[in-house]
Parts: sequence; C-alpha cells; structure tokens
Amino acid sequence: MLRSCKILSLIVVLVLMNGSGSAAAQDPSARAAIEAVNKQFMAIFGRADPAALTALYTSDGQLLPPHGDIVTGTQAINQFWQKFLAPGIAVTFKSLELETHGDTGHEVAYYAVTGEGGKVLDTGKYIVIWKRDQGQWKLHRDIWNTNTPAPSAQ
Repeated sequence: MLRSCKILSLIVVLVLMNGSGSAAAQDPSARAAIEAVNKQFMAIFGRADPAALTALYTSDGQLLPPHGDIVTGTQAINQFWQKFLAPGIAVTFKSLELETHGDTGHEVAYYAVTGEGGKVLDTGKYIVIWKRDQGQWKLHRDIWNTNTPAPSAQ
C-alpha cells in the first residue's frame, strides 16, 4: 500500500511538472516578441542594413552558416552580413516550432531568399536559439542549412 502511494505521488509530481513546463514553453508574450524580431529581421534584410541586423543578436551571438566557419561576436557578425546583404534581396521565414523556457528559447523554421521579380535564390531551414537580453529577445545562436546542394569538388 505504501509503495502504491509513493508511485502515485511520483506520477502526480511528474504530471504537474510536465504541465508547468508546457505553460512556460507557450508564453504568448515571448512568442509575440520573437515573432516581432523575426519581422524586423526580414525588413532589415530587405533594406540591406548590416548594422541594424547585427543589433538583433546578443553581443556574444554566433552564426553557423552553411559551407563556412562559426562567426562569433558583434563585429564578426556585422562583417558577415556586410558581405552577404544586397539591395533587392529579401528573406521570408515560416516558423514551425517556437518554444521559450525562461530567458531562452528555440525556433525551428524554413526560410526563402528571393531576388528581383520574386526569383527564388535559396531555400532551407534554420534553428535559432533565442536569449532574452536586458528584456529584449535576441538571436543568440543562428544556424541555417540550404536546400541547395554543396558545390562538388572537382
């Protein structure tokens, strides 16, 4: 009997812990704030403004681009975006999963990069680890993978 009560108590605790974790993971204000940053990112990308884009990252943020090394910190992120951004190129995101846990979160999504006339230049997927920094959600780790095959080595 005592063993049954302990098992039942353990099950109740696990259910309550899982329920409270789910509520935290679906914080609507955090979700709305991150979605707003994503909208800013798309608008800034379209304006080809590397400094404004860099400001959306934490000071020790990292980019993990395809076919390249890890890019760490504000200065390096800014230099990366200076080389990549160009007028007339846009990016759009389609978030599949977005969860927050306190001051961190993660997002899984698709992206599409388009050029003049809406011509698709690249598509792929990404994962961002988000971090709340002085009350603002910022990109902390940003990794993306293109659906375009890597150039073949010949």
